[in-house]
Amino acid sequence: MENKVLSLSYLETLSSADLVSLADDYGIDIPDDLNRRFIIGELLEVAGELNSKPVHTQNMNEDGEVPEEDYELPPSFNSTEISVILQNPAWAFVYWDISSEALKKISESSRFKHLVLRVLYFESEDENSPVEYYDTQISISDREQYVLLETGKKFFRVDLAAVFADGTMDNLTISKKIPLPKTPEIISKAFPGQEVEFPKILEISGLKKLLKSHYEKYRQSFME
Repeated sequence: MENKVLSLSYLETLSSADLVSLADDYGIDIPDDLNRRFIIGELLEVAGELNSKPVHTQNMNEDGEVPEEDYELPPSFNSTEISVILQNPAWAFVYWDISSEALKKISESSRFKHLVLRVLYFESEDENSPVEYYDTQISISDREQYVLLETGKKFFRVDLAAVFADGTMDNLTISKKIPLPKTPEIISKAFPGQEVEFPKILEISGLKKLLKSHYEKYRQSFME
């Protein structure tokens, strides 16, 4: 059927069979006994929705589809911010962005050494002073990192900070405080040097080796 503007006057010229066929083209499910007036109403409603959405035809291919590459996110939104997703009681996924201005400032400093993610633990959401923390060194080009969480803690926060040669630190951005659920007992006992009998399913999953590897590589410093 030739494409035409869906107007009331045009739709009224179509037979009921053509209306049903047109509705099917637009993905509208029409019951067999539906009155043609209702079919016209459904089509006009769809036409109104389509007309209210801008269509960027210059980005579409010959099949009317938007190429997949048009959906790719930019490598940076030029904003310094950090976000944390709690994957489970033992792991969190951290991702961040750094503005070009902040990158220029720290990279041009002769005192700049490296960046760190500082994971801090708090007794309550209102506490300002952490009860414990540890640092994980990251590259200036990194934008994501999994972090292993301490057991038995109540709240945690992750800071993105620049470390300088004189030992000072500059917090570039900090996350919000996130409540921690109760840690399963099997994980709370899985410290380096401790012999823990993991259930077979956890042994197969590789969790024991993963915990050991993460402690060895990323547990760098703690507040006494």
